[in-house]
This record gives sequence, structure tokens and C-alpha cells, in this order.
Amino acid sequence: MVDFFKNKKGEPVFLTGLQCHNSSSGTGMIDKTIEAIRLHGGNLLEAPVYWCEVEKEKDCYDFRMAAELVDKAREAGLYLIPLWFGFSKNGLFTYAPEYVKKDCATYRRARNSAGIPVESLSPHCRATLERDKKAFVKLMEFLAEYDKEGTVIAVQVENEVGLVHTDRDYGEEAQREFYEPVPDYLRDVKLEDCGIGNTPWTSQFGRYGNEAFAAWKFASYIQELVEAAKPVFHIPYIMNVSIEINEYEEPGFCYVSGGPVSRVLDIWKRTAPDIHLFGPDIYLAAERDYRKACAAYSREDNPLFIPESLNGGVGAALNMLLAVADYDAIGVCSFGAESGFYEGVLLPEAEEVALSMRAIASLEPLLLKYHKTGRIYAVTQAEFAQWQYVKTEEYHIVARFLSNDPKPQHYFGSRINVNALENRHYMEKRGRCLIIDCGEGEFFAAGVGVCLSFIKRPEPDDQTPYAHLASALSGQLNFLSIEEGHFENDQWICEYRRNGDEANYQLYVHPGQVVRVRLNAEIKWEE
Repeated sequence: MVDFFKNKKGEPVFLTGLQCHNSSSGTGMIDKTIEAIRLHGGNLLEAPVYWCEVEKEKDCYDFRMAAELVDKAREAGLYLIPLWFGFSKNGLFTYAPEYVKKDCATYRRARNSAGIPVESLSPHCRATLERDKKAFVKLMEFLAEYDKEGTVIAVQVENEVGLVHTDRDYGEEAQREFYEPVPDYLRDVKLEDCGIGNTPWTSQFGRYGNEAFAAWKFASYIQELVEAAKPVFHIPYIMNVSIEINEYEEPGFCYVSGGPVSRVLDIWKRTAPDIHLFGPDIYLAAERDYRKACAAYSREDNPLFIPESLNGGVGAALNMLLAVADYDAIGVCSFGAESGFYEGVLLPEAEEVALSMRAIASLEPLLLKYHKTGRIYAVTQAEFAQWQYVKTEEYHIVARFLSNDPKPQHYFGSRINVNALENRHYMEKRGRCLIIDCGEGEFFAAGVGVCLSFIKRPEPDDQTPYAHLASALSGQLNFLSIEEGHFENDQWICEYRRNGDEANYQLYVHPGQVVRVRLNAEIKWEE
């Protein structure tokens, strides 16, 4: 099980970044992707490598595209996750070489229940697996030799695998396998709505027997690819998921069937144990749906890494903070980097996501240190909200949102950046920030459109809590220091010290900076 991705030195890395559009690899668009990543403060480039370009002709291999991606990522100081667009890309075979597309008899298509071919290659076809595996292993051999500096931090195997327009393959070979016994290692796996069926798969898995069967076959296919690749390039192999959280959540209708969706994730975990993690592609702006997706894929045996999400909008900007704070995400990325900016300037929708991603990236050392400690909090401004309450072990924190503040001048504090003409529009942004409680009265915060108040909580046995809450000693004016700065590796670098007018009374959190507050935790009421 992977807690964090690790660099060449074995040090953990929190990944933030962008994925380019599907057809951008090998073109000048990659330069735009890298520029967008810089504007987002990210450290990761995700970009596809196409089977149809790697092996245009049978057994003739060309790795120039992969080399260029490694070179460009390295020059930009970024990590790289190459995405293998092989036999299945969103369930389709569009990235297979022409020799595969033309020879339907050898490289069989999957068939629906009416026997009609669909736009997916069959995972039951041995010939397809052997060709896909050979090309994938050749690519891994190349990367192992070419990338000695560790620019590649993981490899994504295929892309949103599954079947389109059918719940499983009904081809001749698939039909034979469907009536064979379920593998013994899956005997204790149960799915929702299990019932009595007339085949081994439906007898165990009920009405989801077809999807379970497809999941097992795809997982078997992928495991064979990775088993062959790991000895030549020992690196985390991951998969992204076309998630089931879409309308009425039925396979083949609402999402590609057979992929590692949460319903059949246990089947995938047991059948493809060499896949390090399964990352959900979450294109959901509504907090309710986003949380459902995070909860489904954040498991003890599957840390949450989001390889794709919306690259614009307030919903996406707020939700990524929730993934980090509430679901222990180890990385968050957005899709479609090039469409988020024009002539070097972020578009308004993309700027929303960039503000949040920069806040996350700026706190990376603390996100690594306090992962799964319960000390990372997300503040996200719900519609109509004027404030949000955060309860820590020792403090009450009230976050007030500037964009919905009826009396913005009522709250004193550092307004230098907020009131500067070039930053005035940040007061209109939906408020959001991450707060990290380091203990003993020390907090770090990064975000936009928020001012924070810290109030010392009375002890459980306090006999006069009202008096203590009302005391000036319980408020944040009882601070030791308030600083703005940044981290260089694990080292905190103070750039500016707030005091006086810049510290009274709320703690303002501005974009592009990390704020550190040290409260006087040593005060004793009896004194």
C-alpha cells in the first residue's frame, strides 16, 4: 500500500499538477501545459504516450514522444506520470495501432448481448494482450534506461479501462469463461444486491454478476501487463477510474463497465495486486457528489489520489481542499491544462482552481507531516455562508468570508494586500483555505478570501468558562508572532512579520502567501 509517492531519494512527495488534453503529447501544446502548471504552482505533469505512435508498425518502436515528455518535465523541474494509452482509453480502442484496428479477426472487439461488436477491444483476446503487453514493456525498458534522474514518479496503466455500450463481453470466448467457476480467491467477495443466479458469477454476485465478471477479466489483463513491466522498471503503477457516481449508476450506461469502480474494487484489488492505487477521475462540482466519490476511493488499502478533476469553477476549487483535509488525499490534479489560460493569463474559471492548488502546494511539507493526524482542516465557503466554525483540540476557530461580509471594514487586520487595487478582486472570491494545527498554539493557513479568529477553548474541568472565554487572554491578540512566508523544502522562511495594525484583530489569509500564527499556549488562568 502506498502512503505517498516518493522521489528518487525515497522522500515522500505531495503531488499537485495538471494533465494535458488527450492529443497534446508530441506537439507544442505540451509547452502550454507546462506553463499552466507553473501558474497553478504544481509539481506534476501528466501526459499520455500513445500505443499507436510507439508502435505504428508491428514490432517497430519509436520512443521519441516519451523522451520529449521526460526532457520537458525535467527542464521545468516537474515530476512526470506518463499515461499509457493502450488497448483501452475510456473504454475505446482509438489509440491502438492501425494494424490492430484493421485486423478484427485477430484482435477481437467485445460484443454486446445481441452479438454486435462494440467500440471496445475484448479483454478476453490473447492476441491483443500479447501485443499491448509487448509494447508496454518496451516503453518501460526505455524509461528505465532514459530516466536515470527520477523524473517519472509513477506510470498510469491504460486510461479508464472498461467496456462501452455493454455490461460485459458476450463474445464466444467470453461466454465460455463466464460459465467457468469464480476464482477461489474471490469466493468471500460480496456485492450489493447479491441474489441467486444460474451461472457461477450471477450466483455469487447477483445482478452485478456481469460487471463483476468484466472487472475480473480486465484486472487479470492489467495484472499481466504490470507483472511483465515491473522487473524492467520498478516504479508505482497506478490506474485511473471512470467512476460510477453518475446519474443512476448502472454499468454500460452511466460509466464503462468492468473498470475498477468502487462496487468491484475488491475484485480488482485481489486480481491485480501489483497496481499500487486506483485514482478516481472526479468531474463533479457538487460537494455532495464529490464527497461521495472521495469516500468511496479513500480506503486503508487505497490512498486517495485524484488524477483528473475539473480545471475550472468554484466547485472544483473548494472541493480539492476537502479531498486533502477530510479524505487524506496524497495528490490532486486537474485535466485540460491548455484550455485554462490564454496568452499567459489564467482564465477566470481556471484561476479559481489555481488559487486552491497554489494554497495546497504551498503547504506541502506540513501536508506530509500531518497526514492522517486529524490536524488538517478545510474551510470552504458554502453558498450564502458568512462564516464557518472549526473546532480543534485546543482552539475554537471562526473563519469569516470577505465576499459575503456585510461590513467588510468592521474587521480590523492586515488589509494591505486585500485593499491594493490589483488585489481588490480577491475580496469577491469564494472564501477557502487550509488550516494546519501543529500543536502548542501554532497554526499555518493558506487560501483566499478568509479572515480567522482563534479563541482558546476552556479546559473540560473549567468552572468559570464564560469568564475565561471573555478574557483577552483567550483571543488571538495573545500571540507570540504572526508571519507571512513560504517553505523551502522543510524549512520555514519568514518574509514579513505582522504586528500592530497588521495583526488586529482577525488573521487575514491572502492568496500567494502562507500565514503562520503562534499563540501563547503557556498562559495559565490561575496566574
